[in-house]
Amino acid sequence: MNRLHSASPADEPAEADTGFFLHGFQQASTSEAPYVLWSQRRKAINAQLLAPADPATALRMVWAQDAALSLLQSPFIDQMVQYLEFYQVPAEQTLIQQGELGDYMLIVLSGQVRVDRLLASGQTVHLADTHPGEVLGEMSLFDSSPRFSSCTTTTDCALAVLKADTLDAMMELDASTAAYLLALFTRKLSTRLRQTSARIEP
Repeated sequence: MNRLHSASPADEPAEADTGFFLHGFQQASTSEAPYVLWSQRRKAINAQLLAPADPATALRMVWAQDAALSLLQSPFIDQMVQYLEFYQVPAEQTLIQQGELGDYMLIVLSGQVRVDRLLASGQTVHLADTHPGEVLGEMSLFDSSPRFSSCTTTTDCALAVLKADTLDAMMELDASTAAYLLALFTRKLSTRLRQTSARIEP
């Protein structure tokens, strides 16, 4: 299941790979929201596949200062990187578009990403400029809902990508790692939602 050095990641999951997270997106794709696969987005933004020499160490370094993700112990990170794909993305590229459905989440390894939300009033609110270690798009991956905000690279970025079908595979093949990872991502997401609500509430 090691995807780190694959030069041609699968564009579509096989039927046997279909599980909880991917099935959620298949159901949600009947809505009016556009459904964008990572295989489509990576082509649109000219994302180039990377093969990091030591991806586990890279993750440990960027998560070392994060209150939630620094709790992720080394053996779990070593297992998790087997399920990730790594890409280099140029500046000024839309990684995630508000309102769309998507089958992936992102981890920023280097570079900066701007996060904005368009309100019903027509006003665009700048929510954050991310730093290495930030996780993007996990809320939609977990609940199959439309993206809450738009994320655009402001510099060249190195990213790790976790897709819905791969997360399903992790849950089936390595349930303890998947459960631990989801618990920490959920804790981080809860903190970020509280911070975001404070920014957009009048």
